[in-house]
Amino acid sequence: MHDEACTHYDDMMNNMLQGHEFLAETFDGYTPRVGWHIDPFGHSNANPRLFAEMGMEAWFFARIDYEDKARRLDDKEMQFLWRPFSESLGDRVSILTSVMQDHYSYPAGFKYDDVNFGDEPVVSDERLGSFNGEEKAARMLEYVKHMSMHYRGNHVMIPWGDDFTYANAHLTFRNADNLIEYFNAHHDDVTLLYSTPSEYVAALKAQEIT
Repeated sequence: MHDEACTHYDDMMNNMLQGHEFLAETFDGYTPRVGWHIDPFGHSNANPRLFAEMGMEAWFFARIDYEDKARRLDDKEMQFLWRPFSESLGDRVSILTSVMQDHYSYPAGFKYDDVNFGDEPVVSDERLGSFNGEEKAARMLEYVKHMSMHYRGNHVMIPWGDDFTYANAHLTFRNADNLIEYFNAHHDDVTLLYSTPSEYVAALKAQEIT
């Protein structure tokens, strides 16, 4: 991802060109359809316009003015259709946009990448004295319901990572596996699953959240 505040549009385009060429050569012609701009410090009209005209269906970002974010959380407007330069371009250019609720980090209590500073692991085996599957599942259910108050549709995207992860991906995803298995076995109203931003966008479009 590139900066959006000081970067010239030529540099943005060249950055995307190099990235697309690398992906196409490395992954047999793959072309990304979703932008992942989670860490630039602010966003400009130029970037969503370029993304839209490059054929991207949607993009995600995390950093947003705190007052704007507070209003969007209250009004369930964390997803919206951005029409950059609408004064001159009208509706010709638009892109589905989604703002991350809690930056781009694991939910609180579910960080396992760092064995020294991570949270307690998910122990889903009820035979063990350290069993905490019920507590962990309840905490995740509370988090999902909290997110559902701020997003439209019946899908929410929970980031599962952070800066400088996955140094211990095995530990991270072993805990995720335990959580998902226990959670889905004990809660019928919510389902946890692995997904991608592209699959999330497809779910939103299926529900006409555009």
